[in-house]
Amino acid sequence: RRLHVEHGRPVTMRLSSLGAATTLAVALSVSAQQQHVPRAPRRFGRASKLTAARSPLGGSVALPSTQNCTWSNYTQVVDHFSRGNQGATFSQRLCTYAGFMADGADARPDLVLFYTGNESPVDEYINNTGLMWEAPAALGLENVLLVFAEHRFEGESLLPTVGMENCMAYGTVEQALADYATIISSLQAGFPASTTGASSSKVPVVAVGGSYGGMLAGWLRMKYPSAVVGAIAGSAPIWGFPLTDVPLDSSAVATTRSFTATGGAGSDRCADNLLAAWSVMDAIGTSDEGRAFLQSTFKLCSPLKDHAAVKELIQGVSGVFFDLSEANYPFESTYITSAVGPGYYPLPAWPLRVACASGLESDHEVTIEGDKASVSYTVNAAPSVEGGEGVQVEVEWDSAKGAKAYTVDEIEATAIPALLDGVREAWAVWCNVTGELQCFGTSSCTTGASGHTPISPQRAGSPRGTAETLEAAETEAPQRTLVTGDGEAAGEAGDNVCTATTIGSWGPVCCNDDLYLVNYMAQGVGNDMYWPPNQAEGFTMESVLGPNGELQAGCNAGAGLYGYPETSDPWAHWLDTFFGGKSMDSASNIIFSNGLLDPWSGAGVYAEGSAPYPELAYTGPTVQNITADGSVQALILDLGAHHLDLMFMDDNDPECAIFAREVELAAIKKWAA
Repeated sequence: RRLHVEHGRPVTMRLSSLGAATTLAVALSVSAQQQHVPRAPRRFGRASKLTAARSPLGGSVALPSTQNCTWSNYTQVVDHFSRGNQGATFSQRLCTYAGFMADGADARPDLVLFYTGNESPVDEYINNTGLMWEAPAALGLENVLLVFAEHRFEGESLLPTVGMENCMAYGTVEQALADYATIISSLQAGFPASTTGASSSKVPVVAVGGSYGGMLAGWLRMKYPSAVVGAIAGSAPIWGFPLTDVPLDSSAVATTRSFTATGGAGSDRCADNLLAAWSVMDAIGTSDEGRAFLQSTFKLCSPLKDHAAVKELIQGVSGVFFDLSEANYPFESTYITSAVGPGYYPLPAWPLRVACASGLESDHEVTIEGDKASVSYTVNAAPSVEGGEGVQVEVEWDSAKGAKAYTVDEIEATAIPALLDGVREAWAVWCNVTGELQCFGTSSCTTGASGHTPISPQRAGSPRGTAETLEAAETEAPQRTLVTGDGEAAGEAGDNVCTATTIGSWGPVCCNDDLYLVNYMAQGVGNDMYWPPNQAEGFTMESVLGPNGELQAGCNAGAGLYGYPETSDPWAHWLDTFFGGKSMDSASNIIFSNGLLDPWSGAGVYAEGSAPYPELAYTGPTVQNITADGSVQALILDLGAHHLDLMFMDDNDPECAIFAREVELAAIKKWAA
């Protein structure tokens, strides 16, 4: 989530060049410099064993990770833009790797690859951004420095919030971009002078990021073009805001793609079987006998007490497919499970193909007749025994009604039990990734939907959430509040002075900047495999978000924390103004990549009128020119999951990933020239 590259020198040579006296410490103006203390290695599912044998660090050497970092703490200002807290600073954690510096760590780099950290500790991106580790050998440059910067409020890059007035106000996109620009400026000041005579020339720096980090990489190039010469923005949903007119169900459409032949499944039957299964489950679950049948079929830990519990089951089972779509890589991976799942448990290669092959590609003689686009159809399950009458369910938008109250014997006289077995096994690909569960429940299945507190129905826009998170209309930001030094998490210090410490950047960014992505806010409305619809028939952007221009209540920062705006704008007018909406007229040297199996691809950057929606198949070019001069481009990976192009290369990579990396590496080399 690489193009075959030549190996560099043995890792022992590279590590030996990273002593504490490296010039990098001076270049970064760090407050403290230390070697990373190796921890017990975790099991990272990042690529096949064959790929690991091709490590960019040399033959028979493990793929690079945080254990290859030289860690430093850059003394960063809390506020780049006003006199408030102007003197306050915090330690921003950086990982640097100078093993690709052929002339030594003290030499002037030919290129710096700079990762713009996003909404997790930077370790996650160090361990998975294979493109940065594999690029130096492929580029043919002698001296390449890698830098991974951690986002403020993440990992160990925490602000000294206790005693700070309005401490949460400093968690913004603008501050994060200024952090990265400042670090880059400090880097430039510490590099040796150019030997070409142009002493004022800068070392070329290319920003790299995926997901929210991809948004930051692209925006860094747009807002600070003198800091970075170009940006690789993988799966960056910068066009997912309301004023871009992004389809509200584009994530659901992209997720559905993986369940069809277009997305690599054995046939389109997988998606059709899932669509049929939801309404059948709903109709069966109207009786006590039917709910007992569903409990047994899905191996549930607890009884389904009423019909509402059946609907919750449908939402819980269907909800995992968003995360599986993000993680639909051609190799075993822990990238998504470690971020929003139960931990470092690897999903299988092509997990949604595995899900479909678990019984959903079989012909269960269950058909759908009617108009799926208007969510008005009939599901027919043919009898599988002589004399049986079958099962029929009529669907009208969010209502499913059986032709009669079917008994379990009548249900079992069809292939519905086999169909639902397939649904359960598809669910278990994610829900039982640990292999430890003996029974299942929606509350015991950790997903992006259950693992992230939404900010509000209008603001649950993290690249880790799903439409199901809209159910919770809470206004508390998803960050974790820690106790203060005296053990108190809350208290009235007066004058909005914070008395608690907090971890987590996504809540502050969303609450301060109204960073509200909406591309996943509808599903089941006629273009995908979901049911029931989660929006009213005839819904519009305004019916979902409220009137354009109408402000809503701001976020609750949590106990002992202050600084969020009192109001919020679900239409995100400020970010549209600040970054220019869909206008790229003044932008240059950015490559946006969109993996069409990724739920966030619907909010990506595309040439006018070329986004693959609502069609599942894409027949356009792999490279789209976004600007007239072609300096801003979009890459379309027809079999790409969440920023697959940034991951370590794998022998099972689809052709689109191999080609995308070739285009990206060629662009980096051009920008660095």
